[in-house]
Amino acid sequence: MNDNTTKICDEDINAEEIMQKIRERILCKKSSVEVSCHPDVSVPPNCCGGPGAGFAESLQGDFSIVNSSWDLRNSDYCISSHHKYSGKILVKGRELVHGEVQRYVDPVFSRQTRFNASSVRLLERTFQLHEELKNAVSGLQRETDQKIKDTISLATSESDLKIKEQAQDLEAKITELARELEAKSESRARELFSQLDADLQARASLAHVLEERIRTGVANIGAVPESVIQADSTYFLFEERFRGSRQEIKVRQLSFLPYFEHCSRVLDIGCGRGEFLEILRDHDIGGIGIDTDADMIAFCHSRQLSAIQSDAITYLEALEDKSLDGIFIDQVVEHLEPLYLVRLLALCHQKLKFGCYIVIETVNPLSFVSFVNFYIDMTHKRPVHPETLQFLMCAAGFREAEKKFFSPVSDKARLEKIPITTEMGEDVRNRFDLFNQNIEKLNSVLFGPQDYAIIGKK
Repeated sequence: MNDNTTKICDEDINAEEIMQKIRERILCKKSSVEVSCHPDVSVPPNCCGGPGAGFAESLQGDFSIVNSSWDLRNSDYCISSHHKYSGKILVKGRELVHGEVQRYVDPVFSRQTRFNASSVRLLERTFQLHEELKNAVSGLQRETDQKIKDTISLATSESDLKIKEQAQDLEAKITELARELEAKSESRARELFSQLDADLQARASLAHVLEERIRTGVANIGAVPESVIQADSTYFLFEERFRGSRQEIKVRQLSFLPYFEHCSRVLDIGCGRGEFLEILRDHDIGGIGIDTDADMIAFCHSRQLSAIQSDAITYLEALEDKSLDGIFIDQVVEHLEPLYLVRLLALCHQKLKFGCYIVIETVNPLSFVSFVNFYIDMTHKRPVHPETLQFLMCAAGFREAEKKFFSPVSDKARLEKIPITTEMGEDVRNRFDLFNQNIEKLNSVLFGPQDYAIIGKK
């Protein structure tokens, strides 16, 4: 039987007792509603699906309960009686009582019902909006994740492509550099081997020349003093040992190259082993050398250099005037007698074109260390003072005769100065400063530049 159905008994009806029960039930229902809506009242753990239920399932369950319980009206209530005779009277009385109670209770339940209906509609709309928002967020999240994946994939692809292109470029550059290095190494090796072969051929040629001259000298030993034969046949080896290697001489002579730029016929008087002739050829400058030593001329020929065995004055006298556009004389004037030197300078001025240069380099007698070593070479006559050579060139007609000093002595070979510090007293510093000034003067006299040059312009 339905709990909401009121059973009609045969006993006498007590209206007051019935009204009291109705009031108690109304108060009980009202208290239960207040308790369920009060924020401090705890909800039983299983009312939302149990402790382990998810939020979505719990929310769906609560919404189903609310949606089915919002109408408080009891439409199933029915007044009846099983008594055959008194039942009609009892039903009629109870209907009258029910009508009175309903007129009292219905306004309250009607307002509550309307409130519950509105609340349910709001909850339903809220739930729908929640679902829509959840779906939108999920869609947006999926779209964002996909875009991130696409961006990462694209960036990775572009990065891989860029790295691949850079690797290919680097590999191509490395390959090209390897080819260039290989070509340069091969070219340098060929150059070195060619130079070595030329040197070997030159030395073989020189050895043959020396052997031939020694043999000729031995055949004529009665007519020529032995000392002359020995000196004449070994001067090349002497210069190789005491003057320095050809490479060292070429490095030093390169400083004179600017005076002969764009020239086509430069005369190297006393060309020796042909260092300066080789410099001229390497820079596409026409040059010819003369020397009285047949061994030196043979060596120059072995290096495909243009050189003639001749005395300087004899060669110059045979030339046309103003036929040369440059004259170079290195380590020669110290071998000459004064009158020969004066005549040589006059012929140089006569055969040189106007505006062209003559460069004469020789030993610096103002340096004690240079002067001491001067007589190592027994063919040296006398050193020429810089002022003397400058005067002779001006007297021969050259203008702008300029002095330049070369070949400084290394600092290790010079006298050392005393270091002066701030801890020293003023008197001590003054004494040491004077001492160092004297040391500098001594260095300039004892260890001055070993060579000098006079550059004249016609």
